[in-house]
Amino acid sequence: MIEAHVVNARNKHLYERPFLTFLQRRREHCALRNRRALLNRDGPERDHFDTPQTTYLLGMRGDQVISSARLTPTTIANHMSGEFSDMCEHIRRPCHPDWADLSRTFVLPEYRDAGTTDTFGQLLCAVMEYCLDEGITHTGGVMPQFLLKYWLDLGWNVIPAGLPRLLSGEWHLVAYVDVNETSLRSARLHAGIDRPLMVRNGAQIPFIKLSRSPAMETVS
Repeated sequence: MIEAHVVNARNKHLYERPFLTFLQRRREHCALRNRRALLNRDGPERDHFDTPQTTYLLGMRGDQVISSARLTPTTIANHMSGEFSDMCEHIRRPCHPDWADLSRTFVLPEYRDAGTTDTFGQLLCAVMEYCLDEGITHTGGVMPQFLLKYWLDLGWNVIPAGLPRLLSGEWHLVAYVDVNETSLRSARLHAGIDRPLMVRNGAQIPFIKLSRSPAMETVS
């Protein structure tokens, strides 16, 4: 079972070594595989949306990061609006303080199993737990189509925003889910989780307060 550590611009120094190691693994298994544009071609994987306004959930076992998710306010530039806004055909592009863009949802290959009780299922439970704790009402964005099956298997209410599209040889689509107590209970039931997964260490930044910040500096 993972522990999902909340990492932001104020407490990132507490996770410096594991976070850097994971960015390097994320580059190897996420960016290069999908031929994503990198800010630094020789170093850890980052893009223009790794900013001080970003919140990361790092799924850890011991001192090793094995999974992660990135959450960005929809009121500032985010992964969906920055690169894939034309895929949001069925609803108006989200730009609300209480909506979170979810991106870079990832599990290291050696920790991938099958079904909602695997590491992906645990990570998604942690995402729902964090969003509910922060007052976020919806989360989602552009994602590989296989991730949609996880959402449905967890019993979540899915809001499709557009048609699937083939990106880097894999089908992707834009979709969102409702954040509420029912969604969290359903996710925990299907994932076999009977306790909170979220861990908060050090200084925290309220997510909805972040959505009002105009600064867009790149995380170093």
